[in-house]
Amino acid sequence: MPTALITGCSRETGFGQITAKTLAKAGFDVVATMRNAERGAPLTQWARDHNVRLDVMEHDVLDPAQNRRVVEQTLTNTGSLDVLVNNVGMSSFGALETLHDDHIRQTMETNFFSAVDMTRAALPAMRKQGEGRIFFVTSMAGVTGIPGESIYCASKFALEGMAESLAMEVARFGIHVSTIRPAFFNTGMSMHNTDASSFFERGNAYDGFNDAVVASTAEGEVAGEDPQLVADMVLEAATTTEPKLRWNPGQSAPEVAAARASMSDEDWRTYVMAELGMTDWL
Repeated sequence: MPTALITGCSRETGFGQITAKTLAKAGFDVVATMRNAERGAPLTQWARDHNVRLDVMEHDVLDPAQNRRVVEQTLTNTGSLDVLVNNVGMSSFGALETLHDDHIRQTMETNFFSAVDMTRAALPAMRKQGEGRIFFVTSMAGVTGIPGESIYCASKFALEGMAESLAMEVARFGIHVSTIRPAFFNTGMSMHNTDASSFFERGNAYDGFNDAVVASTAEGEVAGEDPQLVADMVLEAATTTEPKLRWNPGQSAPEVAAARASMSDEDWRTYVMAELGMTDWL
């Protein structure tokens, strides 16, 4: 029975928890981690009700010691670590000039550096096994810039570049690296994390811009696709005999990737601002 370790599984509507359930139902031995294990009680009960192997572990991905403890505990409990899904993430909204310094650093620590360290913690075991699959849940925000999400995009572009480089470093050890790149999905993440206005300063030339960004993001999320599509793609990527570097789940992600590739930078800028209802800002 293969073992999958998935970070960021606390929210019922999030990619992490839905992926944990999907892999468990497919026969994986799943370790679902979250910062507050008490929030995992319903997930633990779900596993009992469905007679699947799924353990919840308390885990702060920003703590390197905990990253290594979780990997060691997984190996002790199951004997292997076959799949790592780096799913933890947080939102970031606001014009770059207005963002609080602490928020910028927190976003990069959560979205990028935590996944780097978690991967470094898992690689020795996978090398020793001679196989493994590592996934980074990135975003179409790692494919194209989005106005008002500069730091979020920076964190996802960083993951994309790191994953592509890492894939070439570890292929000889039987380890496959992939990114899962969602576009618009109704996970509740953006509106769940915090009051977005706490990310940025007010009383400046960007107030109207920032309000428009928050509003358009909330509307887009509510109208987004079913996050089960992402979980299904992770399962496909984890079990396929033909692994690949990038996976674009759902309908909107392939469309966004194709549209960006087909347009000049100038045309894309005009298109994005129009889609966000922010043409007047240009």
